[in-house]
Formats: sequence, structure tokens, C-alpha cells
Amino acid sequence: MALIDRVKERTGTDLSDTELQSMIDAITADLDARLGPTGEITVDLGGLDDPDARYLKTLKLSRPLDVALTVNVVETDPSDTGVAEDELTLSADDYRVLHGGRTLQRLNGGTNPRDYWAPLVSITYTPLGNAGIVAARDEATIKLVHLDLSYRGGLKSERAGDYQFTLGTDPASEREAIIDALATRPGMVMA
Repeated sequence: MALIDRVKERTGTDLSDTELQSMIDAITADLDARLGPTGEITVDLGGLDDPDARYLKTLKLSRPLDVALTVNVVETDPSDTGVAEDELTLSADDYRVLHGGRTLQRLNGGTNPRDYWAPLVSITYTPLGNAGIVAARDEATIKLVHLDLSYRGGLKSERAGDYQFTLGTDPASEREAIIDALATRPGMVMA
């Protein structure tokens, strides 16, 4: 089910799809700015000016890659030509994924054999656990739209007969709590 349909179902709003999509887009942009984008990312490792970069046998990724999804590795090595555009897209048999997707080892027996990585390597991949992050962000987006729709200026509560409705006292802190819950990642941190 599309996110906009989930928002409409959970909030019961009568806003137009255009207005609701604008709210979702604004929240998504805010989450991306604060927490980084979801989905496929590109990481550049090494550098053409780094003399040690051409003698690496392994590369370390800060976010482990999902081996079940597409990985694109491009090496840039001007060698003696001085041309920075000398790029080579590697085949899957040119490298090995180690340590749960955190390390790439260059292989010298693949389609493009080489003992060491080129000075600059661009890796485009989807981080491991991305589906869980997307689901959590969708849930947070629904909660944030609901919070934005339920905030009614200075109105704190209303009562009519047996019906009573009370809003939170501070929508800004509720919003931050929802976003902070996304930023908190389980796991071990070593300092």
C-alpha cells in the first residue's frame, strides 16, 4: 500500500491527495536532512592525490552492504596517463565481500585482475537493513503527519457531553521525540 494511502487510512483526514503528499514530501525531506537518505548510496574511497591509496588490498565501508542487492564498483586509475577519466567498472568476480558486508577485498583472479585497489574507488550499494529503516521512516512519517493534523493552535482539549479529547502540551517536543526514536540505533558503541 502506498504511503499516502496508509496516511489517509490511519489519520482519517479529508485533505486532498496533493496537500497530503506535500506534507509527506516535507517530512521526508526533513528526515533525509537530519538522518541521511535511505536507499542506494555511493561512497568514494581513496583519492587520486593519496600516494598510499594504490596499495590497499581491502576497503572498509562505514555501513555494511546488502550482498543480496546490486553492488557497482568503479575504479579510477590514471596511472601514467594523467587522465583522471580512466575508469573501470568491476565484475563481481573482481572482489570479495567480507565481514558481513563491511569489507571489500580486491582479487587478482577475476575478469579484471589486480593485486591492489586503484587510487580512487566509487562503490554504489544499498546498505544492509535498509528495508527496516524505510519501514521505520514510513511509520514515523505517518505519526508526524498525524501530529501535524492534530495540532490546533492554542487548543489543548475539547469536551462535548461524554466525548473528551486532549492534545499533547508541546507538539514540537513530540515531533522531536518521534525523530529521535529513528536516530537511536541498537548496537554496541565503543569509545
